[in-house]
Amino acid sequence: MEPKQTSFLMHQVFRKVRKMLGRDLTPQKIQARVPRLFWFNVLGQWLLGDKAKVPARLRALVMLRTAVRVGCPF
Repeated sequence: MEPKQTSFLMHQVFRKVRKMLGRDLTPQKIQARVPRLFWFNVLGQWLLGDKAKVPARLRALVMLRTAVRVGCPF
């Protein structure tokens, strides 16, 4: 699902991720098709982010790099 086709709040989440990483993420687009899953993931990432001592941008880049290294199809 494209970010322009989502609700206002989802669109804001997409915009924030785009600002942090420079592009929209495919897993996020897929999760947007099931709003409950999307919001559960956003909540989980937010709660984990509050407890992390690593900056959010660096943590996101590490997670993406790890996904590439292990061969994640996304």
